[in-house]
Formats: sequence, C-alpha cells, structure tokens
Amino acid sequence: MNLQQIIDLTRKRIFDEKGADSKKLFSDEELTSYGNDTEQEIARQLECLKDSDTIGYLTLAGTSGSVDSVSVSSVAITSAAVPYATSLTVTAANLAANINAYTSTPNYRAVARGVLVIIKAMPNTGYPAAGYSLTSSTTTMTAAATDLPDLCRDVLAVGQRFITQNEKILRITRFKPSAQARPITLTTKEIMDARYSDWETCANGTVSHGIPDYDMHETIVYPPSDAVELIEQDVIRLPLSDMSVTNLEGLPEIDAKYHTAMVERMMALAYMKRDVMEVYDPVRANAHMIEFNRRIEGWKQQKLRALSGAKTNSVPGGLM
Repeated sequence: MNLQQIIDLTRKRIFDEKGADSKKLFSDEELTSYGNDTEQEIARQLECLKDSDTIGYLTLAGTSGSVDSVSVSSVAITSAAVPYATSLTVTAANLAANINAYTSTPNYRAVARGVLVIIKAMPNTGYPAAGYSLTSSTTTMTAAATDLPDLCRDVLAVGQRFITQNEKILRITRFKPSAQARPITLTTKEIMDARYSDWETCANGTVSHGIPDYDMHETIVYPPSDAVELIEQDVIRLPLSDMSVTNLEGLPEIDAKYHTAMVERMMALAYMKRDVMEVYDPVRANAHMIEFNRRIEGWKQQKLRALSGAKTNSVPGGLM
C-alpha cells in the first residue's frame, strides 16, 4: 500500500471517512506522523531494513517534465533524460532502470521505492576520494538529492581513529576495508581493554578491529589506518526518509506484508489521542496495540525458526 491507501484504510477503520477534510477528526499530516512512527518501530523491532551499499537517494516531485541527469561526485550515472510518465512511482522506476542500464566509472545502481530512487555504490569498482555527492538536474519536476554519508561507505583518512555513524544505523553487521580480503572484527571497548592495553593510543597500521558506539553514533577503528581506506559496511537501519503528505504516492520502505500491522498501531495511536473525545477510547487503543505486538512477535518467531533451519541445513565444514 502507498501512503494514501494506508491513510484511507486507517480512516475507514476509525470511522473518520465522511465529511470535508476540515471536518475530519484527524488530518492527513497527523495520520502520516503515526505511520512514520510505526514504520520506524517495525524496522527497529524486526531489524528488517538491511543495507550494504546505499549512498543517497532522490525524492521525485511534480506532475510533468523530466529528470535530465543524475551524477555522483560529478560523474554522470544516467545515459539520457527520463521524462515524467503516468505517475511519480512509474517515473522513479524508469529512472532507476536508466541508471542500472548505464555503466559509469565508478559504477552505480539504483532501486525505486515509491517516489524515492535509492542510489547504491557497486562494490570493488572504485570510489571518489572526497566521498560521495549526489546531484540531479531537472526540467519542471524536481528530484531532491539527499546524501547519506557514513551509512554504508566511509573514506578513512590516514591516522583517522573515529568514524561517524549515520543516525539511521541501528546496528553494523559487517565491517570491511575494501583493500582487505575479508571483513574485520567488530567488538566492544570492554574486550579491547582486556586484550590490547594500548588500543586507544597505538600507532597507525592496518585496520583490524571496529568498535561501534551506537549511543555516540561513531565507530572507533583499531589501529588508525596508515593509508587512505574505503570502509564498506553492512547495516541494519531505520527507513531512509519519512513519508510525506506532499507525496501521497510514497511507499513505506518496509515490506508490504507489514503494512496492515502499521494500520493496527496507527489506530491505537489515534484512539489514545485525548483531545479528540469523539474517538478517545483507551480500551480500543489497547486492543489494537496488543494485535500489533502479537503480529510483531509472530514475525520474530518466524525469523528465529528460519535462522534455526539455516543452521540445521548448512553444509558441515569438513565437506566444503
């Protein structure tokens, strides 16, 4: 479901469909805020948004015109202008297809998600030393560019000890200097204290450990690098962008199977609003929150069973 469909279903289930917009009990903006809060909660609890290569995204807006070009750090990643076609969702898909069909140096790919076109760096194809900078040119319509430094790619300078984490990151699952053959160890300050007495003051060398601090939104590298290095990391994250009433075609970034659960929690939040006495109903709010949590717990159990099955069916090490 897109944002408009999620809002419409929520209104239908809380009996807020009739009358002019000014007479409705909840504005689109308020229901959208409930939707954004709920999407983040689902992403946080289920850790369902995994990423390994996103460097930024474009947000399309308008009803005519074209996206004339898209560039990353002054390197064009489109082959030609992409005209508006039918809807922003279709136009975004066409733009992503254009980027994927074109080979640039360094090379990139794209994924369309509603009105978003998410730009991703291809592994092992080179990188701009100054980092990634996404730009676009358009006619009539707009394609607002948002860079996401420190999400999945980070250029590590000589002697640099701290890497800033993007605030969308919930957890880092893989941390790999691109020049090294394998990912390096992610660990904690407590383990480093026990193993390496000089880890906070050591000289530059080949990076061997990463120590994430999610509260401070940074990762410490050990030892500081003795060469300019690109860090590639896999992360579990929050949605890249909030949904907005200015783009009702927009989609939640979480999978479609979670959308009806979003409505359950949005209803719970609506029924808890005390200044709308026509709908304030803590009993109903609690019932819908219980249903939301029941579904979340079910998906968590499915994930655990899938992980258990993967381990059971894995090939024994001696047979590899």
